[in-house]
Amino acid sequence: MDKLKKQSEQLKAEEADRVEKQRQEKEAARKAEEKRRNNDFEYLLNNTKQNWREFK
Repeated sequence: MDKLKKQSEQLKAEEADRVEKQRQEKEAARKAEEKRRNNDFEYLLNNTKQNWREFK
């Protein structure tokens, strides 16, 4: 019985580690995409909330 409990706990820990690693990979991909977009002037210009006509 103890062996099964230990195995169950180990599987839960491995699953939690896998989920955390997957979350970190998604976060890293999101940050990389955001960094790429921040370097894209056309994207920034098209998605800005400022009204550029006010600054003429």
